[in-house]
Amino acid sequence: MSANAVVPDDIKSDIEQFGRDGFIGPIKLYEPEEAAELIREIRINNHITDKALYKNSVNYDRHFDIPELTRHITHPTIVKYLNAILGPDVLCWRTEWFPKFPGAKATEWHQVRDYSYANGKPQLLPTASEWNAYIDITVWTCFTPATKDRACMKFVRGSQREWIFDEHKATQTGRDDFDVQHANTGFFGYDFSDFAVDPDWEPRPEDVVELEMQPGEAVIFTASCVHGSTPNLTERETRFAIAGRYVPTHVRVYPDQDSFTAHGATFDLSEYGSVLVSGENKFDHHRIRTENNHGEKFRRA
Repeated sequence: MSANAVVPDDIKSDIEQFGRDGFIGPIKLYEPEEAAELIREIRINNHITDKALYKNSVNYDRHFDIPELTRHITHPTIVKYLNAILGPDVLCWRTEWFPKFPGAKATEWHQVRDYSYANGKPQLLPTASEWNAYIDITVWTCFTPATKDRACMKFVRGSQREWIFDEHKATQTGRDDFDVQHANTGFFGYDFSDFAVDPDWEPRPEDVVELEMQPGEAVIFTASCVHGSTPNLTERETRFAIAGRYVPTHVRVYPDQDSFTAHGATFDLSEYGSVLVSGENKFDHHRIRTENNHGEKFRRA
């Protein structure tokens, strides 16, 4: 954990578990009826893209144009847990979602440290410490049921302490010919087995946790904990969740990049900025956004 993190007594055991396992959850953020109303509004606003940050079909950073997500990324419970792990000064650097539609394949095991898997360039670069498991934290919030037959998340307990996938390895799968590859892999066009340090690696069954969740619940994890999802075996139910990604302020975001490519799309960063969700920004390497594209201010703890 961060040396300056403050851990409230009521979540002390959760934070200890996070240190051991690399993830904690489910954590309740919303009542089921609140989650249902939120996802209804998010789905409606998803089709209104005139204020979206990027001009492509990949749902990155919609917290800049969907008001419900503007407010969600600074949910007090989320910030409470982030401060207990990362310390007081925290940025939200990305939101995203990839719905798991009926019949969707499982997402294979993967492990991410600096997100260079997308195009070979690091998207995160720590400056005040060496790499550790906690430079990037994901808060994955479920707005529909996520059960074992409906694409729930799965984790390899304790794997954040191991180097299982090396995303710096040279590969073109997912970086080129996205549309072709998208039909043949569960990880959105990328074949993460290309990044395996040991091609024969398999997790120990006793370390695998399939985490079932209900609408309004979240799981918090470090992306360096090996994770994936089960398939969606249903015929009519889409699993829908939002991933918010957070870093301490010392981490450079998109270092020396004006744009990047991922998932077959190009992202122009000219209007991008990280959102300070708590504390202070004491570094000069960030572009900070204080308002969304409707002029609504982001809440800060």
